[in-house]
Amino acid sequence: MWRAPLFFVLALALVPALEAACPCMIQFGVCDETRQSDAVFIGTVESVAPPFLDPFARSKAMASLPAAETARLQGDTSPEAVQKLKKIYLDMFTGLPDEVRSRIQDATTQRELQSAFEAVQSEGRMARFRVKTLYKSEGEGDDDDKATPEFLDIWTGSGDCGIDFQAGETYLVYAIQDEDSGKLETSVCMRTRRLSEEKGDLGFLYFLQHAEKESTRLEGFVSTSFADQSLPRYEDAISAPSPGAILELDTGNGMRYTQSDSDGRFSFDGLKQGDYKISVLAAGFPRTPRNVLLSRGFHGDEGSCARQILVVPPAR
Repeated sequence: MWRAPLFFVLALALVPALEAACPCMIQFGVCDETRQSDAVFIGTVESVAPPFLDPFARSKAMASLPAAETARLQGDTSPEAVQKLKKIYLDMFTGLPDEVRSRIQDATTQRELQSAFEAVQSEGRMARFRVKTLYKSEGEGDDDDKATPEFLDIWTGSGDCGIDFQAGETYLVYAIQDEDSGKLETSVCMRTRRLSEEKGDLGFLYFLQHAEKESTRLEGFVSTSFADQSLPRYEDAISAPSPGAILELDTGNGMRYTQSDSDGRFSFDGLKQGDYKISVLAAGFPRTPRNVLLSRGFHGDEGSCARQILVVPPAR
């Protein structure tokens, strides 16, 4: 049975957090992530609870906790010791909802208390966000008819898969609702990240919210390896990117252009549902005559991401 003394928990909490090594099996693009999420929004973190699981505040949170007294109380099975230890544990989990803390409050023995402590700790951290822009919210009905909530509470794990939210920072958040608890949860395997580090999601989200008829996106990669064409849809990177490739999109009403970035990635937002043609042009255009390396037609549905991986010869 789990009986880790609190002084051991405190010692672990003071160890600097390691770089995330979460074994993410799948990481979706913005279209699939938005479709599967129950809440998508931009928000600023007001607080992170409990403080001792916040890597940016744990040293301060730990300083006032009586480690020696806690260790002594854990070895005392008297009702008085249980009540004193219970208060210490409840003080550790400040900022969490009452229904979460009630597991500790309801414990009557050392065994129940330690079990409750483990259960509450396994819940992870809760970041309270002040919502700035709501793109999607959980529940039934049209999102346009829903009032934007002032705050949303988002849960994340305390291990490698959790996100180290920082109070005062603004994030683009994707969250799913746990079927049992109803809590909104996110992790490093989702597209949640600081707003300043978002990966081009805002273009798609803007049109999805403000111009649904123009919410089709074309996204993809330019590669120098045919093997990249067989990558599953959820893969968000290719093995042989071709940066700086010139892309031409024939919308039927004119041409649009962009270049692939350092990862070979490109995208076009604000498209209507319909048929299009995407071409890769030889380097130098428009300073040199237009020379088409390859072209491909595709269809884009409303509110979706059409995906193309285009293979060109390696640069000489």
